[in-house]
Amino acid sequence: MDTSVITICLVLVGIIFIPFFLFNMSGKSTSKKVEEAAKALNTKNQLTISQSELWGNAYIGIDENKQKLVFLKFSEKETYERVVAISSVKDCMILEQRKFFKVKNKKDSHLEKLDLKITLKSGQYFELNFYDETLNYSEDFEVKRIEKWKMLINQLITLESNVKQVA
Repeated sequence: MDTSVITICLVLVGIIFIPFFLFNMSGKSTSKKVEEAAKALNTKNQLTISQSELWGNAYIGIDENKQKLVFLKFSEKETYERVVAISSVKDCMILEQRKFFKVKNKKDSHLEKLDLKITLKSGQYFELNFYDETLNYSEDFEVKRIEKWKMLINQLITLESNVKQVA
């Protein structure tokens, strides 16, 4: 009788913890794929990244010596890669899409999409997607993250323009 109780306990523990373990492992494998792709992209472009960040299925980094920004994002359909020279960037701003609603006489909002819009000196622009609720199920400090990277990019743009003015 003791062995049957132990067997039942082990089966119940396995039923409870195995899904958590599998879910955790699948998340790590995606992060590992993104990390390997980022290393390959940086090597291909001969970049030495001084600041970078990896979250979920996305990666962003800056090579301060060569003044280049690298962005990489995996999705089920494709891999989005972008390498841009800071010298070609005119402006950087946050595009935030929220859904507003009212709960018990209080206004609240829900983040739907968060992009970093990079405007080039040529007038063209592109968006780097930091969060999309259709792709990501939960927020992971994306607002703080995008504000940090906007500030870093704008500092490099200002530094680049100051160096050109002095020269």
